[in-house]
Amino acid sequence: MSNIYEYTDAMDEISGFGGGYEATCRAMVLAGVKFLDEKSESDPKFSTYENIYGLIKEDNDDAKAMTKAMFKAANNDCTGAMMHACVSHVLAIKQLGWAEYARIMTERKETESEK
Repeated sequence: MSNIYEYTDAMDEISGFGGGYEATCRAMVLAGVKFLDEKSESDPKFSTYENIYGLIKEDNDDAKAMTKAMFKAANNDCTGAMMHACVSHVLAIKQLGWAEYARIMTERKETESEK
């Protein structure tokens, strides 16, 4: 995986829980991004449920393969909320690119620290 994908201390957390929970989320996101880099033809599709966080449905084989890679990065142990949040971040990175994602996550942390 390219070293352009690196979380820094200047970036906000994915989970807001810190510690090992956050480290696992970041590993999952990086695994999802790596999957998309390696399988550039893939187009993972997901659906969610209104007003329910932590349940995310894989709508195609690409989504199943991506979450499998992400689950492995979590040592096969993550919550539904972790997967939901991390998939959302991976899809944002796919759409925005890493540089813009990192900018937003840095700005988000700066905004939070000003409160």
